[in-house]
Amino acid sequence: MAKKETDDLMYNRILLAANLYYKNHFSQQEIAKRLNVSRPWVSKLLSKALELGIVKITIDSPLSGDSDLEEALQQKYNLQKVVVIDRDDAYKDYVAQAAANYFISVIKPNDTIAVGWGNAVSRFINELMPMQLPDTNVIPLAGSFGTTFETLPNYSALKLAERIQGNAGVLHAPAFCSSKEEYKALSQNENTLSVLSKAENADLVINGIGSFHSSFLTRHHILSDESIKELKQYDAVGDFALQFLSKDGNAINTELTKNLIKADVFKIADHARCVIAIAEGLEKSEIIHAVLSRHLVTAFFTNKETALSLL
Repeated sequence: MAKKETDDLMYNRILLAANLYYKNHFSQQEIAKRLNVSRPWVSKLLSKALELGIVKITIDSPLSGDSDLEEALQQKYNLQKVVVIDRDDAYKDYVAQAAANYFISVIKPNDTIAVGWGNAVSRFINELMPMQLPDTNVIPLAGSFGTTFETLPNYSALKLAERIQGNAGVLHAPAFCSSKEEYKALSQNENTLSVLSKAENADLVINGIGSFHSSFLTRHHILSDESIKELKQYDAVGDFALQFLSKDGNAINTELTKNLIKADVFKIADHARCVIAIAEGLEKSEIIHAVLSRHLVTAFFTNKETALSLL
């Protein structure tokens, strides 16, 4: 049989299998019987139909995002994954839900997950469907601070571990040390060294991005007015897991930042398979730009208004 005839015959079989499966709703086993072929062969025909563009699958979902804005952000910041939500619903948190669904798609059974704190992380955990991953380990990105659950990295680690049925590690130290001496003693503690090392070598990371206008650090007076003034004098525009950055993405180093019990986000970016960040709001545009420009994030989830401001 000539090659063209063979190709035409194969193409016709692909068309027939696609029509029977997607339009007539036959099972793969039923198609196999009708065409007198094996079920795996039918599966190959259907895969080829997708590959050739004979079949195109679209999912009409509020989580699908704005593809044009997503592509533009991916190119600008060299990101692996971007979701830009363009729908508002008072009863649905589509941004956090999209991030949670992506997390489910990339997590592996033995992963170590480092997690931050704040509103974005709490929303993410609330949207995450329960999973059974008993060999995973969840680690906080920093020591404790604040007086609410949302400002406690340890609490985030415990809640996320509970949601995926994994193991939680906690950091027995404050994030903000009152003196060089306290920082030196706590930073050399065996628990501190172990937990922060695991965080810096994590497989997956989930965190929000904080500006001075909308951060728990300022709203809950964790940072004093004097500390905020000093950070701003060094051109800081916000933080990513307590790493303060200028709008150009330069690391800010002050007396305050030298005495923080936290994982090094630059080491995390070098080691992690995936770093997920969730952030929205025009007031966060500068710090989001700084974080993305330094390539501290691989997957970014936001809304249309924020995406447009970044572009």
